[in-house]
Amino acid sequence: MFRKAVLNKTNLKIQNITAGKEDVKMGIKRNRLHLGCGNNYFPDFVNVDNNVNIKKVDLYHDLNSFPYPFEDNSIKEIIMDHILEHLDDTIRVILELYRICDNNAIITLKSPHFSCNWTHPGHKRAIGVGLFDHFGQQSFERYGNCHFKIEFVKLHWIRPVYVDNIFKRTVNSIVNFLANFNIRFCERVWCYWVGGFEELEFRIKVIKV
Repeated sequence: MFRKAVLNKTNLKIQNITAGKEDVKMGIKRNRLHLGCGNNYFPDFVNVDNNVNIKKVDLYHDLNSFPYPFEDNSIKEIIMDHILEHLDDTIRVILELYRICDNNAIITLKSPHFSCNWTHPGHKRAIGVGLFDHFGQQSFERYGNCHFKIEFVKLHWIRPVYVDNIFKRTVNSIVNFLANFNIRFCERVWCYWVGGFEELEFRIKVIKV
């Protein structure tokens, strides 16, 4: 079950939504979330945004408002594409994602790398490749009782959606190869030498056993 925020004139109300036989599509998508969808509507996901001017949204919800309207251990997949940097409390968001995810759920998280973060006036937080180090069971400075398995972390010099010609594709491929050959060395030593990296991508598996 998830709770759907329904626009009602000047405010939002939360309703409990349960699946019926006529709701096959929602049954398929109800455990997959696209958080902060904007205008990028994914048909196989529950698309969540707080902007009521976006008409094609399954669920209106402010991601700075906790708890999120989903049950514990109910979600199999989450996508957050350049959203985390806009939110107030990175730690609380990660803990909330862990709460709602089921065991072996996959989280795909994309944001600007901190080396190329502050050009946007709406960015509130800067993210580095060690983000999930602070949620690991062996971490000295650990937040929450979480267990994540990092499947991959990648830097993209140019955000992939902006690679629109052969010159960008060629240079981007070279810089990306060098950066991801040793991603932490790149972050520590030379990420600023190339003007910063427009995108940092995580693929994370949630472990709850």
